Amino acid sequence: MSYWSDRQHLNYYATVKQWLEPFSGTLLDIGCADTPVAQWGNFEKRYAVNDLPFPPLDGVECLQADWMKCDLTADVITCLQVLEHFKPSVLIPFVDKIFSSCETAIISVPYMWPAGLCRGHVQDPIDVRKFIDLVGRCPAKLDIVEDNNYYRLIALFKKASSG
Repeated sequence: MSYWSDRQHLNYYATVKQWLEPFSGTLLDIGCADTPVAQWGNFEKRYAVNDLPFPPLDGVECLQADWMKCDLTADVITCLQVLEHFKPSVLIPFVDKIFSSCETAIISVPYMWPAGLCRGHVQDPIDVRKFIDLVGRCPAKLDIVEDNNYYRLIALFKKASSG
C-alpha cells in the first residue's frame, strides 16, 4: 500500500481540502509523498516538492528536490505532517522559507502524540503552544482534527498574521 492509500480517508485531509476551496493562483505542496493535495482547489498553477521520489500527479509540476534549495513561490503553500520530523535547527529555517515564499500557508502536525509513538518524529508531543513557538507566529485559523483516536493540528497562516 502507498502512503496515500493508507491515509486518504483521514479527516484532516478533508479539512485541508475544504480550507483550500476559497483560494486561487498558485499552489505548492511541500513534502507531499504520493498524496494528491496539489491537485485540490481552484488553482491555475500547481507544484509538488518532495525530497524522495514520488509518482507524477496530473496537472502538477512535480519536483524531487530539497525544499531549502528550491526557488519557488506560491499564493498558497501546504506542508502536512512534515515539521515533526525536524530538529529545531532545520525546522526554523524550513518554516521561515515557507512563510517568505507565500501569502497563505496551511501546515499540519501531529497533536499531542506521545514521544516515541512514531519513529522519526523528533518533536512529539506537540501542543498548540509548542507549535506556535516552533513556527514563530500565531495562525489566523487553527483546528484540531481527530482520526482514529489520534489528533492532528491544522493551522492556516496569512502574511498579515505574522508576529
